[in-house]
Amino acid sequence: MKKFTISIMMLLLAVPLVATGAKRDSLLISKVQSGDKVVERYLVRNAQSSSVQFEMMFPINSSNLQASFANNAETIAALKRFAANAADTTMHVTSIEVVGYASPDGLESKNLTLATARAQVVADYISTHCKDYKLTTSAHAYLWTDCIPTVEGMDIDNKEEVIAILGSESHSEAEKQAELMKLPKTWMLFKTTILPPMRHAALKIAYTKDSVVEKTYTVKPPQPAPKPTPQPVAEAKPQPKEKPYPVAVVETDETGIIVEVPEKEHRHKRKNR
Repeated sequence: MKKFTISIMMLLLAVPLVATGAKRDSLLISKVQSGDKVVERYLVRNAQSSSVQFEMMFPINSSNLQASFANNAETIAALKRFAANAADTTMHVTSIEVVGYASPDGLESKNLTLATARAQVVADYISTHCKDYKLTTSAHAYLWTDCIPTVEGMDIDNKEEVIAILGSESHSEAEKQAELMKLPKTWMLFKTTILPPMRHAALKIAYTKDSVVEKTYTVKPPQPAPKPTPQPVAEAKPQPKEKPYPVAVVETDETGIIVEVPEKEHRHKRKNR
């Protein structure tokens, strides 16, 4: 993780703070349908968790914050870039952890106190500006053995001797410093290069970030209403046609002539016979 020295005020103005334990939920923000395709967009809160760390540098034996000290100008520029992203309301700070550090030179009994003061001054400054966050502080006083990895990575003539002094189990912290001071070039290297970065307070910011996700699915287009099924119609039975002039046989006693008379008239005559 890349570290930066920061201006506390810039951080406080830039980042919205929320309580820890943020719940992850989602909110439908749009729904668009084109034909049988539907696209839904959701805002998923606290979808991603991350953290970033900045460092505040301090002069030797000091717990005063100085914006112009060391490379703080470069660090403030880096913080502004972070603040530009953090200004988005989709980012939510969940916790801030401050750890103060002190280099191993000087009196061992006072180094932890100095480290604690560096952490506390940062915590106090934040507490006067913002309330809704979880903030913890701690302190760590470096020992001379903590310098060994740095020395191992450097190109110095008496590296083995220096490492032996730093890792000695028979010397106290004060005795190790006295031995290093007997090596003028080595001691100057410690004063100018190795020890200054150890005088700092680390500010770790944990945060969550909302994300927008899309859900696409297909729906069936509306179907037309079914047409009514035609019912079979029974064919009407043909009715016998009635002749306009039905034929009736009328017998007479005298002539036996066949004549055509209407059926009704024929019935009437038969009835009267």
